[in-house]
Amino acid sequence: MAIQFSIAKRGLLPHEKEQQNVDEATSLKNLRPQLECPTTVDAVDFQSSSLRLPSVMPKGELQAALSTMQRVLLHELEQGNAVTLPGIGTFRLTLKGDIEVKDGNYHGKDVHVDGINFRPDNEFLKTIRGFKVEQVPFGQAFQTGETEVEACLAELFARQNTITNKDVATAFGQTLTRNRIVVLLGRLVKEGRLIREGKGAQTRYHAAQGSF
Repeated sequence: MAIQFSIAKRGLLPHEKEQQNVDEATSLKNLRPQLECPTTVDAVDFQSSSLRLPSVMPKGELQAALSTMQRVLLHELEQGNAVTLPGIGTFRLTLKGDIEVKDGNYHGKDVHVDGINFRPDNEFLKTIRGFKVEQVPFGQAFQTGETEVEACLAELFARQNTITNKDVATAFGQTLTRNRIVVLLGRLVKEGRLIREGKGAQTRYHAAQGSF
């Protein structure tokens, strides 16, 4: 089974670039492959299926081992040390703050721990880079033109008074990414063509009078 990706954008869509007389090479620079992550897997809760690798340790023992490892990491990182997990990689702290000059020397101001930098083990990274990837069917979402979008929304509003993100995805046969739909509907709201109600999963859109 291969890792799946779609095409995500930075900025305008290709057909929008063309409308602004931006060449194709420039518009392609605004596109990038984006990992389609189906779910976040708990490494402790191994599942008995062909898609999961069973642990050789009982769940309780594995949780205890990870808890111990966490304490070791915290203890060493608190000393400012980098910590290596053999076969996995190395963790080290990252700092953030301002620099000021006092008595002719540089001094830190409001310096604090900002996060953790992880550098994978070379063999571990080499294995990861060998994973197969394939484009999901809706990876060509950015070939969808404005006329097609207009027609689709008009058809939806002809059948129902309000629409959701899911309605739009279904209408396009899952050929639009979630981000593309959010950006599309958000733009139409700003243009005054759609009226948004609710938040999160309860969000619905009404068509402004005469919009579609």
